[in-house]
Amino acid sequence: MTHASRPALILLIVLSVFMTGLSTEENTAEVKTAQVNPAEEKPLKATWLWQTYLTASEPDQILSFAAEQGVTLLYLKIDTSLTPAYYRPFIGKARAAGIDVHALGGKADWGLEQNRQDILALVDWVNQYNLAAGDHEKITGIHLDIEPYVLPAWKTDREAVIRQWMGNVEAYVGKIRQNPSLQIGCDLPFWLDNTPIPGSPDTSLAEWMIAKHDHVTVMAYRDRAAGPNSISSIVTQELEMADRYDKKVLVAVETKQSSEGNFITFFEEGSAYMDSELDKLPALMAEHPSFAGVAIHSFEYWKKLER
Repeated sequence: MTHASRPALILLIVLSVFMTGLSTEENTAEVKTAQVNPAEEKPLKATWLWQTYLTASEPDQILSFAAEQGVTLLYLKIDTSLTPAYYRPFIGKARAAGIDVHALGGKADWGLEQNRQDILALVDWVNQYNLAAGDHEKITGIHLDIEPYVLPAWKTDREAVIRQWMGNVEAYVGKIRQNPSLQIGCDLPFWLDNTPIPGSPDTSLAEWMIAKHDHVTVMAYRDRAAGPNSISSIVTQELEMADRYDKKVLVAVETKQSSEGNFITFFEEGSAYMDSELDKLPALMAEHPSFAGVAIHSFEYWKKLER
């Protein structure tokens, strides 16, 4: 190689090193961006289906409505006196349509120790169902709607009721946790954050429940997204608690006519107004990583809502 070619060679080497470094920096920047800004999960949209016989009498109508409304999670009431074969065709169709199904159960008196076995029987039923089900037919979670605060004993001996309710939660959570593939959820009224647990006045029952479950569905039954006494204003504490515990919260609204006042439900306003209000919630809840989506109570009333 001649002396005249050396400057050109040196220039080529310098350019090669520069371009390699630049490429490396760009690739590194891309990796860091992917780590810092992972793809956001799409918010869930859930509903309850209490009238379990509808899964046999009108399965296609249910799933057509669910698809039209963008439902991705169904809390399906399970009658444990029925065989798994009764539910399997419907659950298989729902899963094929991209809808997760959580087994729904609950009565007010399921908050009492004397009825603990009824809750555990639901867990056993789901486990047996899933053992015989194909992957595309499996139930993916268990959801409890237990509301002992409507019992007379809530007024006369609240502490005793709360202790029994907590004991039942400990029992079913412990049993469900034996199958890690199942999600555990429950319904909570928004005002439970003002109810302390026995022996620990600084811990609310809402916080205790949130810590125990994978997700909670907070019944924030109001008919506007923002402002005083609105959906977003009454779930702030639950979202903050769930943020701390790395849990998820679905914010629920009502479509059934209510005797408690028109502000409780979207029954009067209809579905178009409800959709417009629910569409505001992701932005209003954006600062809370625990916000997982919305739930509409319930399919039976939602489908009749004025459009």
